[in-house]
Amino acid sequence: MDHQKTAIHGFRVLVLVACATPALWLVWAWFNAGLGANPAEAVVHFTGRFGLALLLATIALGPAFRLSGWVGFMVARRQLGLWAFFWLVAHALAWMGLDQYWDWPWIWQDLWGLEYIRYGLAGLVLLVPLALTSFRAAQQALGRSRWQWLHRLVYLSAALGVVHFWILTRADYRDVVIYGAVLAALAAFRLGCAVVDRR
Repeated sequence: MDHQKTAIHGFRVLVLVACATPALWLVWAWFNAGLGANPAEAVVHFTGRFGLALLLATIALGPAFRLSGWVGFMVARRQLGLWAFFWLVAHALAWMGLDQYWDWPWIWQDLWGLEYIRYGLAGLVLLVPLALTSFRAAQQALGRSRWQWLHRLVYLSAALGVVHFWILTRADYRDVVIYGAVLAALAAFRLGCAVVDRR
């Protein structure tokens, strides 16, 4: 039992380090000219890609638990999901602050005029209730069944994120295809498990 607790604690520390270290690197790179010719654009792109990757990793912890039976994956799922939310909020703030200079009329114009921004914003908004109800007290208040249905929105949010990424991609589609393929595989696994569980 102590060995399992130590392993779970170690995994949670690993998640913390893996999710927080890129933020420290971004700050260092920003002040040391390490982000290329357009650092603002680099921050916007990095935060978006990393946030979407963490969202897919959060979804993957469910199948990882199902296949391995190791409870540490489920223990760390809320932690990883909140980090994904943090990075995607940082992506939105970086776009508004570094790319749009907090010019609200300009932001509003792009929001209505650019389709990929609407998809991205919709995906982020869907994560808000998931973040707010990620705690045990909220799960108990909603009831397990309703809580689980609500948190399936993570698949729709990730799909909107992939569509957002696809539309703004101009030439090299390899990364976004990988993101989409991973999401499709995770969704297929989830559907397969649902079919098996009903038999």
